Amino acid sequence: MASSNEIARRTFLRQAGALTVLAGSGSLIAACSSSPSTAKGAGPARGGKMILDTVDTPIDMDPQDTANYASLQVYRNIFARLVSMDATYNIHPSLAHSWVQEDDVTWTFDLVDNAFFHNGDSLTANDVAYTFNRVKSKPDAVYLSAFQSTEVLSKYRVRFHLSGPLGPLLPTLAGFSDIVNERAVTTLNPKLHPVGAGPFKFVNWVQNGYIALARWDKYFEKGLPYLDGATFKAVSDGQVRLTALESGEAQWIQQAPPQEVPTLLSNSSIKHSPSRPYLPDMIALNVTKPPFNDVRVRQAIAWCIDRDEIAKLTFYSEATPLTEAAPPGSPFYSGINPYAGAPDPARAKALLKQAGVEGLQVTYDGQTDVPAQITMGQIIKSQLAKAGITLNITNYTAADWITRLIGHQYEMTETFFALDIDPAWIYYPLCLSTSKQNFTGFGTSEGDALLKPLMFNTNESARKAAYAEVVRYIAEQAPLIFLLSETQQYWMKPTVSGPFPDPTLEVDCSNVSIS
Repeated sequence: MASSNEIARRTFLRQAGALTVLAGSGSLIAACSSSPSTAKGAGPARGGKMILDTVDTPIDMDPQDTANYASLQVYRNIFARLVSMDATYNIHPSLAHSWVQEDDVTWTFDLVDNAFFHNGDSLTANDVAYTFNRVKSKPDAVYLSAFQSTEVLSKYRVRFHLSGPLGPLLPTLAGFSDIVNERAVTTLNPKLHPVGAGPFKFVNWVQNGYIALARWDKYFEKGLPYLDGATFKAVSDGQVRLTALESGEAQWIQQAPPQEVPTLLSNSSIKHSPSRPYLPDMIALNVTKPPFNDVRVRQAIAWCIDRDEIAKLTFYSEATPLTEAAPPGSPFYSGINPYAGAPDPARAKALLKQAGVEGLQVTYDGQTDVPAQITMGQIIKSQLAKAGITLNITNYTAADWITRLIGHQYEMTETFFALDIDPAWIYYPLCLSTSKQNFTGFGTSEGDALLKPLMFNTNESARKAAYAEVVRYIAEQAPLIFLLSETQQYWMKPTVSGPFPDPTLEVDCSNVSIS
């Protein structure tokens, strides 16, 4: 989380403002009526257009300067990256068809020779170099800061020189290597007129309404995309999204109301994606001042928490209780839980007594327009009360909440981190003592020593061992108390194949088809 912009960018599933839900215009309805066609048995159908209802409003189409996650969901289809990540965290070639790690700080990538930007320009190593030089002044620089220089070796070969070893290099490229075109960036406003080399080209954008995309016929992945076009609509209300799907106004929706999930799973007229826990939620405690500058008080909070109850009452059990950032299914998942047996109010009371704290009162920061955060606060309040702790909930606007978070003005809050490509990118920026993204204020020399091999060791076995040590240490120190990972499950018409959830939490329509 690089700044207030970066935090806002990653806060997307719980935005609850009253967005305008536009009725389908003639062009949208016509788009949905296109009929796909293919020979029987010839594979996925080619053709057709679909409307996808997401939960938040895009505000920026520049892949290195975006201010919210909904923007990423759209331009994931406009831009192409060097590599991609699948639902099980495996890395696959994309713009880079092959690569080699020459040493700890040198990587060379060979690019495909058939990629074209939507303005007709060929995509070459010069575009990669331009992109990585440009990003140094953008919000995504925090994730690509180790990329010291980019060397163009030939038209389709590029070499990265790093400032030091970077363990999650390939996952980082899978999340942040959207390649831009210099001519387009310098002649058009990239926030409003995106030009990429992805499967779909930008058509038009009705602010606070929809963004329309059309197939790019020169896409470098042979035979893709299948769709003629895709239209993304911002619909904040889950029930409105579900109604749109049921009526046929939308063919795919990002989230259904969690209380509706059991019924939907048996509804033959609605298809669903696999259910995957990709979104870690956590309690954040401000350790820069009393009472949470005392680890015993932080641990007392942790011993009060009933994760199963939070998952059930907030998300109708559409969440996986966790005490770490990596969910089951991640190659890093450890299962480590120093609080096995929680909730244990008696143990919490004993810790408070050891700390010399009586009648503890804590202020919890919520956001007016984030109902799930407020609901969690109310549940946690009842859980803490069993140990004699009083939680006072105060709600703020999103802007004020972020200001208080970054400025260490809060005492306790709840948030989540929508970046599941590698757990190093959760623990390292949030817990390193010198990190500008450390909004709890926690930091120790021991913790820093544990974090560095997770981020900077390039041996995967060593990284997994380092991750387990980090999980245990941060859980015991409790500046962050991981609660659960929200289930991601998408809903669609039976004729639609995909898109399905992946760890980037973006919406990839490149191989989506309508039968």
